[in-house]
Amino acid sequence: MFAEPPGFDRAVLADALRAGWGIEAVTLDYAPVGFGTHHYRARDVTGTEWFVNVDLGADADALDRALRAAAALGESGLEFVAAPLRRADGSCVTVTAEGDAVSVVGVIDGTPHEFGELPSGPVRLAVLGALGRIHAARGIDAPVDTLAVPHRAELAEARGALDRPWDDGPYSGRTSEIVSLKGLVIDELFARYDALVPAVHATRDAWVVTHGEPHAGNVMIPAGGGVRLIDWDTAAIGPRERDLWMLAPRDVAEQAAYGSYRPDEDTMALYRLRWALSEICVFVHELRGPHRDDENTRVAWRELSGYLTADL
Repeated sequence: MFAEPPGFDRAVLADALRAGWGIEAVTLDYAPVGFGTHHYRARDVTGTEWFVNVDLGADADALDRALRAAAALGESGLEFVAAPLRRADGSCVTVTAEGDAVSVVGVIDGTPHEFGELPSGPVRLAVLGALGRIHAARGIDAPVDTLAVPHRAELAEARGALDRPWDDGPYSGRTSEIVSLKGLVIDELFARYDALVPAVHATRDAWVVTHGEPHAGNVMIPAGGGVRLIDWDTAAIGPRERDLWMLAPRDVAEQAAYGSYRPDEDTMALYRLRWALSEICVFVHELRGPHRDDENTRVAWRELSGYLTADL
């Protein structure tokens, strides 16, 4: 996220780092990157730096299972996995006294990318090769993709309350207006998505471990070379297309880097739709309830209005 939560107590986070991993944080600085998770850079008494993730109100058990899958992939020899740090009991998440889920990874000395599609070239080939190795991994316990759209029920509830003013924050009114105006668009997107779900569910026997969001923003280039895939909170068992809709082989060289599997176009379409629908539902969730005008809500409004006016 781009702005720290109002009133967030960093002392509570420091306590969680100490209890979970024995990290004595001397400094905790907010890192305004990404969307959904709040990030901090911690420096301990030895000068070692850690990248700390804070998920407000998350399902800690589900998050821990996803992160443990990433840790297992890294431990199996997949050197490109920027794996979370395990606690002494093998878990990867500590829950703060406030109920927030905390996880930790080592700081990577390297170059990040902006969100978007990776351009053709060595990095794209390397990431496709990494996806091929992830999809070939076996014996990794991970959550199974249910194909559900997060906050879908809340969006339906919100649409049923359009006759009552939304006034919990500066973007509530305009969010209500655009959701009302674009109701038919939302219905059509969900209808298209729901029609694709049964056929994708039927392929479950062939599902594999997936990263979930292998876009450019989750790729780093370490100073020593190679690539690192970061942000494993969405790791799950699912169709290969769960990753490949974001990064599919486009030519012979890219196909060779990934492997022989050819993506199914209907499954690719399902995941494109689910990304858009999930974004719409999450942004309505953010803007319908109490909020303030900050960089987080400005991004949420810009993205929501973009999705509802785009040709999807």
